[in-house]
Amino acid sequence: MNKPRILGWTLLLLILYCTLGAVVYFASLLLLQNAILFEAPWFATAQKSLYRAGMSKQANGWLRPECITYDPDLIYKPSNGSCTMDDIEFRVTLNFTDEGRNTGIKPRGTGIAVIGDSHAMGWGVNDEETFSARLQKLSGRPVYNLGVASYGTARELIRLEKSGVLGKVDTIVIQYCNNDYNENIKFDSTSQKQLYDRIIGQFEAKDSPRTGGLSYIMHGYWLTLKAPFKSLADRLRRKNFKRHYDAFIAVVGKYQHLLRGKRVIVFYSNPYGQRYRNYPLGRDVRFPNVYFTDAGLDWSDHHKLDNHPNPAGHEKIAAHLFEYLHSLQQQP
Repeated sequence: MNKPRILGWTLLLLILYCTLGAVVYFASLLLLQNAILFEAPWFATAQKSLYRAGMSKQANGWLRPECITYDPDLIYKPSNGSCTMDDIEFRVTLNFTDEGRNTGIKPRGTGIAVIGDSHAMGWGVNDEETFSARLQKLSGRPVYNLGVASYGTARELIRLEKSGVLGKVDTIVIQYCNNDYNENIKFDSTSQKQLYDRIIGQFEAKDSPRTGGLSYIMHGYWLTLKAPFKSLADRLRRKNFKRHYDAFIAVVGKYQHLLRGKRVIVFYSNPYGQRYRNYPLGRDVRFPNVYFTDAGLDWSDHHKLDNHPNPAGHEKIAAHLFEYLHSLQQQP
């Protein structure tokens, strides 16, 4: 086959792909804005990309007075009481007290504190479906779920200190996520002000996405064209944990006075189960009371659109933590 013919076929395939992309984009967007999931190839990946870009109607988000309240040290914290989150894939109710999200009736005995961001808090699942609630049932020990959406490790530890549960636990589970890094490398008065401005800006933003204009259409179309390739790359890519570890362990060192005398278990939960390479396993070389473990989450353990663990993912985390804690108890 000569070169002009190869170029001709390449151009034809490109035109065909772009044409089909337009069909997939408009169909996916229409279905998404009517809360309909279409799991056919390309449509599913396109809907996920459009959803993540905010091109869908979400009836009830998180940044509402019934869900959060201002805190001078934490920017915000969960409001005590109930908060309903209504989305395309789930309608759930989150219940909070001063001791965190509800995990059911607490058994007697020394407990476990869970800190982390929205993955630990249980975004997209009901109270009894969180890995904290499931771990409480498996272990027969009280588990305090102090996870809060958007928190990095620094705020997670500050919340733990302010919660009043430190004296009730001998084990602390820390759930780490990719987006903790920026907060971990810098959490001071300047970064707190930036966080406050960003969160308040989201709080005051309109709930409905903008749905007009050429730039809006072109942005969505471009997301659709690259969606299959991005989805494949996300499944195959493994980020290097080295810089995450350095920033994380520096925060742990700063707040070691809170963790002294406690067994600390660290695992990660990233959007759609994204994996790390160079992730340490076992006892930390700097802090002997800190242990790293991998819950083995993958894309199937997450909601199809939303990037948080689904009920099956939480069940998987709870089972892993239970077995890991049991194995540590057998060690001298």
